Formats: sequence, structure tokens, C-alpha cells
Amino acid sequence: MDLSGINWLAVVVAAVVFFILGSLWYGPLFGKAWQKGVGLSDEEIKSANMGKLFGSAFIMALIISFGMAMFFFGFGTDPENPMTVGMGAGYGIMTGIFFIFPSTAMNYLFSRKSTSLIAIDSLYHIVAYTIVGVILAAWQ
Repeated sequence: MDLSGINWLAVVVAAVVFFILGSLWYGPLFGKAWQKGVGLSDEEIKSANMGKLFGSAFIMALIISFGMAMFFFGFGTDPENPMTVGMGAGYGIMTGIFFIFPSTAMNYLFSRKSTSLIAIDSLYHIVAYTIVGVILAAWQ
């Protein structure tokens, strides 16, 4: 595996955008519905170690962004057929739809989580992976 084709700044930017999307998604957009879906009270949310949660979430976003960059560019690139933004978006959305959504849904079905929670969490990742794919392709 050749990591020289990876734009490390793009990986970090993609992780930051992934993280910001999460703060919007699980905050003003779907925060209350998500909170209800996972069964957490306001007190439980407020008592959490936010530094640890947010720090861990950012590290996971960084790992995901790096992993996608390895798939996109770590096996070599074809200078005659470079990755386009459309390809990055397509790879990101396909990863979300064909890998993340079914995996999340499978786990949530067995743990008796609601379909709305499956939708909230899965759609977040589908959108996030698509954005990461766009950023990585645009900054190659």
C-alpha cells in the first residue's frame, strides 16, 4: 500500500466536516428524536463526559476519513483517469447505502431499536461518507 497519494490535509478537513455534520445532525436537526430513540434523559445527556465523547467521535471521524482515503488513493492512482468529485460522492454514498445502512439496521433490529433511529443514524452516515468522498476527491 502506497500512502504517498493521500492528501493528509484533505483527510483532516474531511474529519472536521464529518464532526461538524454530526453536531448539527444530532443537535438542532434530529437531536430530540435521536435522544428519544436511544432512551436518554436530559439529565443523562448533561452528565456525560463531553470531552471524552466529542474527542472520541472526532478520532472515529479521522479514522473513517483516513480509511476512505486509503481506499481511494492507497492502491495507486491512474493519472489518465483521476478520481472526480462525482466519483468521490458516488463511492461515499454507495459505502453508506450498501455497507453502513445494512450493518446499522441489522444491529438495531436485533436490539429492538425503532426504524426512526435506524433512519437517523444511517442517513447521517450516508450523508457524511458522501461529503468525505467529495472532499477527498476534490483535494487529490
